[in-house]
Amino acid sequence: MTSSLETRAARSTTRRRSSASRAIMVDHRAPIESTFVFHEATKHTVHSVREGTHVLDATNMPRPWKLYDLDLTTTPLPDSLTRSGAAVQDVLLGSSDAEGDPAGPALTQLASVLQLSAGVTRQLRIGEFRMNFRAAACTGALYHIEIYVICGPLEGLPAGVYHYGVHDNALRQLRDGDFRAAVARAHGAENRAPLVTIAYTSTFWRNAWKYQERAYRHSFWDAGTILANSLAAAQANGLPAQVFTRFLDQPINDLVDVDGLTEASVALLTLGARQPAPAVEAPALLGLPVAALSRAPVDYPLIRSAHEATSLRADSSLVLPKVDLVTAAAEADRESVALPRSEPMPATLEDVILKRGSSRRFAREPIAFPKLAAILDAVGQPTLLDGPNGVRPLNDAYLLANNVDHLAPGIYRHRPESRSLERVASRPTQALAQHLALDQALGGDAAGALFFVAHLPTVVGTLGARGYRTAHLDASIRAGRGYLAAYALELGATGLTFYDDETVQALGAPAKSAVTFLLAVGLPGTKPIR
Repeated sequence: MTSSLETRAARSTTRRRSSASRAIMVDHRAPIESTFVFHEATKHTVHSVREGTHVLDATNMPRPWKLYDLDLTTTPLPDSLTRSGAAVQDVLLGSSDAEGDPAGPALTQLASVLQLSAGVTRQLRIGEFRMNFRAAACTGALYHIEIYVICGPLEGLPAGVYHYGVHDNALRQLRDGDFRAAVARAHGAENRAPLVTIAYTSTFWRNAWKYQERAYRHSFWDAGTILANSLAAAQANGLPAQVFTRFLDQPINDLVDVDGLTEASVALLTLGARQPAPAVEAPALLGLPVAALSRAPVDYPLIRSAHEATSLRADSSLVLPKVDLVTAAAEADRESVALPRSEPMPATLEDVILKRGSSRRFAREPIAFPKLAAILDAVGQPTLLDGPNGVRPLNDAYLLANNVDHLAPGIYRHRPESRSLERVASRPTQALAQHLALDQALGGDAAGALFFVAHLPTVVGTLGARGYRTAHLDASIRAGRGYLAAYALELGATGLTFYDDETVQALGAPAKSAVTFLLAVGLPGTKPIR
């Protein structure tokens, strides 16, 4: 997501954003309403993209990873990955029979999960410049998601709280001791906890440098694509894994020593079966010194207010209703197109992630329908967020079929429960897809553009303001699976930004819906880049 058109999209009108910031800042009593104000204020329109005034300051660009300003006990992780041998097809469709300890990972398995989630997979030298390729896609290649490990004792790693240093593939100990029970209580599990929990945070300025307030949405887009890799790596290593989006924010922020303002927790991933954990009080913030991100970080009040509105506190309910939130029912008068048998994906997960790269250009050539079916099967798997009784699903997926063999061009709604596509409209879609994707050629050149859409009034009406985060994570985890499937099929994939309201209207989605992710797939026109 690094095109000049996206840079223009980051130049949203200052007047509109400033007034929205004032509106949300004075309304802390109504977090749901505040969330809607944030969403409205960060929508892209043709006018906001073309008339925006934001200019990127290269002299103030944030560093791509967190560095501590003191010596911490450091545990280097193995340079070479543990090879699971698990095929992408088995991993994404939940049928991997890889052997692992269900109680929790060995250090080598944890290292593989971390590296396959956010690690540097290879480097490219251009003169004195060094480009680091990462395991998962990130908006603008700005890598604002940090990873922390909270674990009991592992062989070769004492119980503690650790930061994963992407730059040197090492764990730095922030706290010594077993704090798993504190994490479990924060997401409603009392004193039973798996051996390892991974906490994902967003450092807002690192992405807002380019995207301003819309970077708050990207916190969940990019955490989700990383989580898709994390879940796949856990599955490949035979490790039970569960994503939690609903947790008390401050105890987790304090535990991993982030302030909750400039850097804040956005998701948790547990690895292994639950077991009794030693009782422990939630610790206070340490305030460890950290190297400055850039020369002059910029504060965006709208991000801070949106995060406050969607945060959970001690009096918040962690119990979820057991309901489905996708509201668009099948239309009786619409034709249903059955998906063919999906193309096999025998490549191993490690090989696919190591060669991954977002496509900058697609060839305007068709892709086979069975390959598209494999991608749709991957994104159609439920995310099961917040436990087996968690709310699901949160997003519909709509396809603009531009160029797929044996599938007529048009707009379709994916029906994963019946492995079919519900035809919304029959017409050529290349020009429409290009326009909706901020008039970027990638949208029209792609063989298919997959839009994830959540009905916001239903989501936040059921889950509260926190549902805004959860809906975006549901979409981005599923899109992350789509990335992996596309790479395994030797196709290209990239995430794109979009005109919000125009897209909802063009897709025929329910009014007041929100587009939560756009994934374009197709035949690469050139070698993919990061």
